[in-house]
Amino acid sequence: MSDLVDVGDENCRDQLRMDRTTFHKLCFMLQSVGGLKSSRRVTVAKKVAIFFLSISFKCSNQTVSKHFHAVLHCVLKMHSLFLVKPQPVNEDITDPRRQKF
Repeated sequence: MSDLVDVGDENCRDQLRMDRTTFHKLCFMLQSVGGLKSSRRVTVAKKVAIFFLSISFKCSNQTVSKHFHAVLHCVLKMHSLFLVKPQPVNEDITDPRRQKF
């Protein structure tokens, strides 16, 4: 798994659909905010890589499933950071680009 993110951005983008910086930031957020923890044998980075690879390739291994659900649980717990509710537009806006049609 380490060769997915340690080799280079191109390989990381090809396999996980994001560059290494984004991957490591996401791992940090899932760990610090979402509460995702490394297990005795599997690091947070490996769990997140398993999550994205299983979305891409639809693996059906019990271990993969366990780590996939651990990451998914943390992502769902952090949904408010990823999804923002749109704010209504005020009626008295003077910018013509923002006015209603």
